[in-house]
Formats: sequence, structure tokens, C-alpha cells
Amino acid sequence: MPIIPHTTLEAFGAATLAAAGLPADQAQVASHHLVEANLMGHDSHGIIRIPAYSASLLKGDLKPVGNQKVVRETPASLVWDANRSFGIVLAYTAMQEAISRARAHTFGAVAVHHSGHIGRLGAYPPMAAEEDCIGVVLLNGGARFTAPYGGVGRRLPPNPIAISVPVENGEPLMLDITTSVAAGGKVDVMRARGKQLPDGWLVDATGQTVNDPTRFWEDGVAMLPLGGAFGYKGYGLAMMIDAIAGGLSWAGCSSASPTRGGSGYIALAIKIEAFIDPAEFKRETRILVDWVKSSPTMPGFDNIYVPGEIEDETRQHRASTGLNIEDATWDALVRNAQDLGVAVPAL
Repeated sequence: MPIIPHTTLEAFGAATLAAAGLPADQAQVASHHLVEANLMGHDSHGIIRIPAYSASLLKGDLKPVGNQKVVRETPASLVWDANRSFGIVLAYTAMQEAISRARAHTFGAVAVHHSGHIGRLGAYPPMAAEEDCIGVVLLNGGARFTAPYGGVGRRLPPNPIAISVPVENGEPLMLDITTSVAAGGKVDVMRARGKQLPDGWLVDATGQTVNDPTRFWEDGVAMLPLGGAFGYKGYGLAMMIDAIAGGLSWAGCSSASPTRGGSGYIALAIKIEAFIDPAEFKRETRILVDWVKSSPTMPGFDNIYVPGEIEDETRQHRASTGLNIEDATWDALVRNAQDLGVAVPAL
């Protein structure tokens, strides 16, 4: 398992994506996003994705950003047909557009369909928090591999939600969760590392636990909703995200054949100043953080973490020590680069 500096990986990823057909500036944005996911501990949304992205670019299933089409617009809202645009790059644009509209009209929202995979949702709402807004992203995205509560059939995507708010004298709070037990990419990482899955992630058609990650894509194997055997809350949240993100984006809600393919998202920004002075809002969120972190800890816990804090700590640690990339992922990256004529960095 090689240990690679994040700067090396970022340059390597950008060169690979550019060779696959993404303009250099967009390739840099995408690679930075992917490596940042690794830095934050979300390896499932990191550079493990590059070979698949490259293949989709080469086949024309993904296109550079710039060809999206406006299908409906108001001063505060916008609906885009992404026209197969590279999802990560367009999602940054969508969030910034939502922020601009919120600054002018209190609320700003951009809904998108026919987009490529948008990566780690948690990258986008903090953009709003940094501009004295509240940021939210909802996605009815990913493959439909999650069972409803009480069921065993693959019916819903992981349907993630990400929210960020600013905090006085600190990093924004940032929540980024799937409404399935785990993201599908985390199963891919476990498979690449040769590890078994914990009990309560996957079940077969009889409701029995499946621990083998290689069976994830088999018919008759599904992931449980967030909360596992007690996942009725995760399931309920998944349903509402699917209705909002799928319905407003024009992508269509989950079904055997969603109206426009599913995987739609909505980026929302809310201007804090329309409700309260931003400095006072930040003082209140600081009070909240300090109050929650003052709780005595359970046995085995040394600290109370607030949303986004573990990612910040992980980023600092991994930036200084380098990124551990499992051999299977590194081998796939090397093969992909060699196929594209991209130089592989010396380790």
C-alpha cells in the first residue's frame, strides 16, 4: 500500500483527467476535489473514481462543463439540464450560482439533472457558509441499491444530504451523510482492501446479512437504510430527499425507470443577513458548539466531535503524513494513466 503526498496525487489526477478529455482547468478542479475527499477520510469519493471517470469521458458519457442548458429560471432559482456535464465541476458552479441568487433574493436554488457523478457532497455547502449563507445540497443520486425499511429489494439510492453553517472563530459546521448505512463507494474501498463488511450493511433476499463486498452488485443483495435494523428514520429521510431532489430537478424520482434517469440534485443557499446579523448568528452557533462539546464523554471516547470536525482533523493528519492508497486502487490508476500516455509519478 503506497503512501503518496497529496500534492503528487492531485497533479497526477489532473493530468490523467485532462488526457481523458477534460479541459486542464476543469481537470484541476476535479482532481483537487477527489484528493480532498481522500484527505478528509472519504476514500470512497476520492481518487479511486478516476479510472471510471476517465472511461466515461473517453466514451462521451461525460462531457466538459459548458454545454448545460437552462430549462426554467426565476430570479431566485434555476433548473439546468447538465447535458452529461462532468458532475464535480458543474456542482461547484451550481452552488456558486445559488449563493449569488441568495445574496440578491434571500434564497437561491439551482436544480440539476443529466449530470455526471458529483463526488463528495460536503464540498459544496461550505462555499455558502464562507459567504455568510447556509448551504444545503440534496441528491437523489447513485445506483438504487438501498432497501426500504422492512424490505429487502433495491429501491432507493443512497440519497445523501449535506448542510453547512458558519461558526464564530472556527470552521463551518458541515454535515455530509448518506441515508443508506454507507455509500456504495465504501463497499468498493472495502473490496479493494480485501476486507469483509460489518454485519448490518447488506442483506440478501431472505434478510440474512451479507459480509462479502464482492456480492454487492448481485441481484437479490441490498443495503439497509441508515440505522440498519432500526433504519426507519434513515428510510424516511431518503424518501423525502428523493421526492425533493428528484422532483424539483426534473431528473425524476426513484423507480424502475426514472423520468430523466434520476440522480438529480438541488443546491440551496439561504442569506443569513435577511434574518439576523451574520455575526450574531455565528455567535449562536459558537455557543451551540461549545455547549455540546462540554458534555462528559462516554467510556472509550476522548472527545465530542461536531459535524465536520473529524474531517478537519483527518485532513491535517493526512496532509502531513501522506495518503495510504491500497494496491488495487493504485494499480488501477497506473494502468489508466499508461493507457492514456500519462507519466506515472515515481514513489
